[in-house]
Amino acid sequence: MEIVPGQETSDAVEQKDYPKLVTLAVLHMAQYFPAIFTRVALPFIFRKEGLPLEMFWLLALPDLPRWLKWAMALVVDNYHIKKIGRRKTWIIPCTLVGALAYAILAFIPPSLVVVHVIVGILVFKSFVMAAQDIAVDAYAAESMSDAERPVGTSLINFLGAVAAVFGSGAVAVIEKFGWTPTLLAASALLIFAALPAIIRREPLPPEASRQREARGEKPDLLKALKRRDSYYIMPFLFLFGFGGTFFLTMFGPFWADKGLTLTEYGILAPIAGIAGGALAAVSTPWLIGRFGLRTTAIIGVAALPVEATIYCIYAAMPELPALPILILSVSLLAFATNLYSYAASISRFRWASKAQAGTDYALQSSVWNLGVWAAGSTSGLVAAFFGWLYFFPIAAVVAAIGGIVYVLMFDRVERLVVEREQQELGIPPDSGKEITL
Repeated sequence: MEIVPGQETSDAVEQKDYPKLVTLAVLHMAQYFPAIFTRVALPFIFRKEGLPLEMFWLLALPDLPRWLKWAMALVVDNYHIKKIGRRKTWIIPCTLVGALAYAILAFIPPSLVVVHVIVGILVFKSFVMAAQDIAVDAYAAESMSDAERPVGTSLINFLGAVAAVFGSGAVAVIEKFGWTPTLLAASALLIFAALPAIIRREPLPPEASRQREARGEKPDLLKALKRRDSYYIMPFLFLFGFGGTFFLTMFGPFWADKGLTLTEYGILAPIAGIAGGALAAVSTPWLIGRFGLRTTAIIGVAALPVEATIYCIYAAMPELPALPILILSVSLLAFATNLYSYAASISRFRWASKAQAGTDYALQSSVWNLGVWAAGSTSGLVAAFFGWLYFFPIAAVVAAIGGIVYVLMFDRVERLVVEREQQELGIPPDSGKEITL
């Protein structure tokens, strides 16, 4: 029976290994605790300290090392200790070093005087955690079947939002407990959340990977770049990273300029994130099963102009509505736009080659992170030049461009990916044998 790309059958539902999917999601969650905390807290705090919007490119520098994941992946994919596990060889030490870097940062309270020191530590941490990220993403790409991917990816995104609650929510307690104990706690959570995946036995590599190794072939970066599907996937991922980050990097500074206190922002950001993420995590698999990935993404893209309109209204208001109204509106907007980002995230795992998942997904992630860095480096300049009232329509257009590209290229990329998987498994194109990704 053929499984339509992005949809499920009743048989496929029975094949889901939920403990495995939860473990993968918690492993991704482990990456978010302190990272979200610093990413949410620092722009807000430094804006309150007086950092000009034109200087916010500094805070985007820690994202730059992640663009080099394409080079690091060749090492992560090729070298491991067999007794520990192909992916856990990298996950375990990188998690420990990353937690140590955050622990050191805990003893450097943020101020304009030490902004360069903090950024330097975060850049080092990003190099280390990029290697962990490669192993984690490859683990997920190799482990999830086509039937499991909508639920598994939604769980990953949802538990990422749960991590955002802990990370963003910790911002609200800085004023009470201080910077040092708050960041030390976030650092400890990084290790704690990684434990389930560290304890669980790794599955065998996928068949395509085993066949590649049997032939004596190593992961090949140029092969991934030269594939026909990459001609569509790579430009889209840059647009996806750029469009999705362009607005989010200015989320904290906007609310700071509108007069929210650190505590109020620490309540708004995590609650809206978890509420929008939870609704999207529940709705996305159902929508994909009923309508497919492309239609689900269209719904999310259509919500972008509505989001821009609401934020323009808030920008023009002399006084903001009560905090509960802000939480409700931001949560609903996050839910609607997440339908597009969740669908695209599912496709990212689907597009990675099972023969060299670490290298393949890392290359895609590098291009995506290049877009993230570019957005973080330019969004502050655009906001400063045009003002908040015009910034949000620009951000909506930027995000919508990526969404439109995704929708238009979807069918062609799906066909090319299936053809590539058949080649990697040695299945002749005219054999009539069907595969799932």
